[in-house]
Amino acid sequence: MKRFTAFVALVLLAAATAVSCSKDKDAGKLAFDRPAVFLQPGGTATVGFSSTDIKSYSISSKPVGWDDAIVLDEGAMSVRITAPTVFEDDARADEGTEEEEKAERSGTLTLAGISFGGKRVTATLFVSVSKTVDMSDRPANSYLVNGRECNYTFDAMHKGDGQSALATASVDIVWQSKTNLIQYLSLDDGKVSFYVGADEDEDDRIDEGNALIGAYDADGTLIWSWHVWAADYDPDAEGGSVVFNGYTMMNRNLGALANGNETTDEILASYGLYYQWGRKDPFIGPSTYRADNGSSASMYNAKSGTVKLESVESDAETGTADYAVQHPLEYITGTADSDYDWAWSHDGALWGESKTVNDPCPYGWRVAPSKAFEGLTISGTPAAADYDKFGWTLTDDVSHSFFVGAGRRRYDNGTILNIYNPVPAEAQSRNTATEAQPWEGLYWTSDAGSGAQSPAFYFWFEKKTSGGSVEYEVPYARANGMQVRCVREK
Repeated sequence: MKRFTAFVALVLLAAATAVSCSKDKDAGKLAFDRPAVFLQPGGTATVGFSSTDIKSYSISSKPVGWDDAIVLDEGAMSVRITAPTVFEDDARADEGTEEEEKAERSGTLTLAGISFGGKRVTATLFVSVSKTVDMSDRPANSYLVNGRECNYTFDAMHKGDGQSALATASVDIVWQSKTNLIQYLSLDDGKVSFYVGADEDEDDRIDEGNALIGAYDADGTLIWSWHVWAADYDPDAEGGSVVFNGYTMMNRNLGALANGNETTDEILASYGLYYQWGRKDPFIGPSTYRADNGSSASMYNAKSGTVKLESVESDAETGTADYAVQHPLEYITGTADSDYDWAWSHDGALWGESKTVNDPCPYGWRVAPSKAFEGLTISGTPAAADYDKFGWTLTDDVSHSFFVGAGRRRYDNGTILNIYNPVPAEAQSRNTATEAQPWEGLYWTSDAGSGAQSPAFYFWFEKKTSGGSVEYEVPYARANGMQVRCVREK
């Protein structure tokens, strides 16, 4: 009886499997070889597609004005696309051009297929007449992009130094600060290709945020990553940088979307990203401008799912540069055994006076040395009202720049802390809530320092006395995560 029961179960399983396979076959599959194509006006491209169990094909939808520009070749399994030359937002469209000649610059092309079982399946391709910017001649670990509705590309087969080879087989989003910031990401002929749109509220500005794009080998192992800094900011434009002590310095933090403190939103946007000394990959900032609860801002993957930052203690395995590269979502905390350095070997050559392969700044820029901050003082005299401004304008008596008090990520657990508290907790006779100002500024320098510590630029404010201090060379454990200001390479 048991054998008969097992036999029946096996027959039912085989039947269910057959039905399942039959359903899969009836449904069919259809996909384009790439997610998007970017063209110049009048330009042409041919995009292939693949299918399974499809008996017929058709173009079911096209962007407005692209009707005669799409040619389906079933035999070659491809679609030939020719971009229009006159568009809805083109000035020429207002000079007597016929309405039907006006076209959208971007839109979605839909390829439909009918399976052998009669099911309809579709594949979509984003088509756009937009500018393509190839950044391959500017290799770095961070790419600052500031053009809205633009396609960007860079070399995916080399590290940020443009020299060390990578066996990149695929790319993906490790994290991004908002959903759909990085769109139509692909690997084409050894180059990363992605698109950044316009801001939803201000369509003449780029959609701003930060992201990390990962390079993966054929086994799916993360082997390198690049920071994409999308911001309406150009450090080479007038007012985009400042000169301190002979160093041309960006006037905002690496990864920041603003630089000021007029509003709480501006304060939060000015924080930028946090870096452990010597690591090339950034950690996202806080969820609130006060950052008094240690919570990180939200992060998302390519499918709009949430991504979490983890922490791991430094040891002989985790405290290496190779491990850090493969685990950019892990904050490597310091321990007593590591002398509170994330790097077990205390490697002081990860950053330096010259740009290194681990330098996190964009092409032509590097982490500022201590000398760049020497002699900076507070512009003006702080008053009690400065307690909620979360930063100061600093000066060398010639140039000025605002520095936000973004605090740090703690060396022991990775949480964000930006509270300066000069009063010991046991001093019950004093009111710490009144005396402690809830911010301090900490910026890494490229200087190696000695042992497990490196120099940081540091300032703080105490609201009871309206006093504070600015120090340009204070040793801190390298497992701390701090802000970075980039200076131009000399």
